Amino acid sequence: MNRMKTAFEKAMERVEQMDEPGKEEKLEWKLIPVGQRLAGTYIKGGEGVFDDLESFEKDDQPYLVKGMIEVFVSNVQIPKSEAQKETNARVIDGIRRVLGDRPKCGEALEHLEYVLEQYWQFGREQRTQAFEQLKAQIEQQVYEVLSRQTGGSHQGMKVNVEAMPEFQQQWLRISGQLNVPYETHLQEYKKQIMDLL
Repeated sequence: MNRMKTAFEKAMERVEQMDEPGKEEKLEWKLIPVGQRLAGTYIKGGEGVFDDLESFEKDDQPYLVKGMIEVFVSNVQIPKSEAQKETNARVIDGIRRVLGDRPKCGEALEHLEYVLEQYWQFGREQRTQAFEQLKAQIEQQVYEVLSRQTGGSHQGMKVNVEAMPEFQQQWLRISGQLNVPYETHLQEYKKQIMDLL
């Protein structure tokens, strides 16, 4: 009688049928995470990471660079705060130091910086205006409902509309809509940088 194989036995059979990873795959598995750690260290303020990068053999450096650029690119975000603006500047400096001599790198970084600066100058103001408009609109709706329910005796009542689920839901939707053009361009230029690898 044939015995049924367990899921573990079936999985082990599939593993045995797999090809042995090549030298390049092994180097990727080993060195990309090292590059990612170097980038993380640099973002947090470490300065010696580029010397560390140069200390590796030339054949290993492309894998390290790939890991670094992956982390740098993933850390570029719309600057909603001064801290994020500073992080973006540091990340762009890191990309420039790693890829600066590659064709089209400067152009992609200029476009990236332009989108981030446009958001910093105009996008934040748009968000603030939209936030205040939504807040006033929801407050008016709440006070109208209170007037109907209490016969107009809601004077002096304070309502924290920002804590209301309806406000939060609408703000999330509006905020997302305001960010779409910036995010779209940001993703496009991030992809251009990744394509340089």
